[in-house]
Amino acid sequence: MTSTTRLSRRSLLAALAATPVLAACGTFSSSGGAAAGGASTSAAASSFTYTDARGKAIDISPVPTNVVAQSSAAAALWDAGIKVKGAYGELRTTDGKLDYQAGNLDLSQVEVIGSSYGEFSVEKLATVAPQLLVDMSFDDKTLWYVDAKVEAQVTALCPTLGVHMLDLDLVGVIEEFTDLAVKLGADPSISASAKSGFDAASATLKDAIAKAGDVKIAAYSFDADNAYIGLPSQSPDLKYFQSLGAKFVPAEAAPTDYFATISLEKLPDYSGDFIIVDARNTYTGYKDTAIWKSLPAVKAGRVFEWKPAAPYSYLSSTPVLTGLTEAYASLGS
Repeated sequence: MTSTTRLSRRSLLAALAATPVLAACGTFSSSGGAAAGGASTSAAASSFTYTDARGKAIDISPVPTNVVAQSSAAAALWDAGIKVKGAYGELRTTDGKLDYQAGNLDLSQVEVIGSSYGEFSVEKLATVAPQLLVDMSFDDKTLWYVDAKVEAQVTALCPTLGVHMLDLDLVGVIEEFTDLAVKLGADPSISASAKSGFDAASATLKDAIAKAGDVKIAAYSFDADNAYIGLPSQSPDLKYFQSLGAKFVPAEAAPTDYFATISLEKLPDYSGDFIIVDARNTYTGYKDTAIWKSLPAVKAGRVFEWKPAAPYSYLSSTPVLTGLTEAYASLGS
């Protein structure tokens, strides 16, 4: 088996990004502090207290209403009952349609702070009069879409919060966002209602996986130079599918890695009974190669869309489960 290269979610996003990275604007100075601990419940309904993935203690009174968030996080909060005032990250596709990572966001009601990975306007952020910025942390150290330089400018305007993602499966992450939304004032019945559909879709998928037997999934991302094998060790969705019985093509990686890197020539060594391809891919040249066309799953037409970073809510995750169920159903066709 070929050796693999460690690849973080951040570096893969940088590799997949199709648009030029725009520098953060503004001349705001840095501020802010941190403290250790886990997420805590609000001491009173009139205040918001939370300790994020990085150990950063946040205490805001009254509860913030002007919240800005990364696209997947913004959409997760939106589904849970918090209407964010601003969003950044993948929001629209190249044809102008709402990106899947933006979920059910109504962009007519949201200030766009940046519309792709690496794009962030601090000036636009300031116009929202933000009280809190929400992103995700996949390493318990950094924010996923806001680097340290930009965060230093953001903290002059509002606190930043990184939602814990490391080692969690899909349900664990959804629970993190549900808890955060409730702390921000959301009605918990909104997520509770959507959970029934999610649970039903999970049960249907689990049954389809069991009926399929020893079927293996190959989860791929691509750029012009390499293929990347998605790993259930850290990918929340893949990890949850695995808990339902799904089996994935193995690849060598450290326990904290999200992807293993291979050359395109090695694809046949990591071929599955069906393939799911990262919907964030902008490079499609791999489809023209003889190696890709030679894969049994490709020949059989068993290639499906994979939606990593879909909004972490019960509402938005339910169709993702349904889509995978349909992929398993294709094996019998």
